[in-house]
Amino acid sequence: MPIDQYDSLELRCLKLGGQVPFKYCRTVDKPFCARIISCWATRMDIGTFLAGNFSPEQIQSCLETKQPTKLEQIFKTIDKIKP
Repeated sequence: MPIDQYDSLELRCLKLGGQVPFKYCRTVDKPFCARIISCWATRMDIGTFLAGNFSPEQIQSCLETKQPTKLEQIFKTIDKIKP
């Protein structure tokens, strides 16, 4: 299956809070967003898509990446803007 087959599909990104195309999800992080499975599982066969376009090592490394919570992101942002 072509990697760009679903690029025009859109959904609300829990991370950004707005609509994003699938292309964003598959390219935003290396190799793809760690939330891609939970976000897209109801819209497509995401497991088959990932298995057909990424190596098992890429999939595993991405899914093992710890995603910060909203609260952690807020505190990190506050720390960045402190004088």
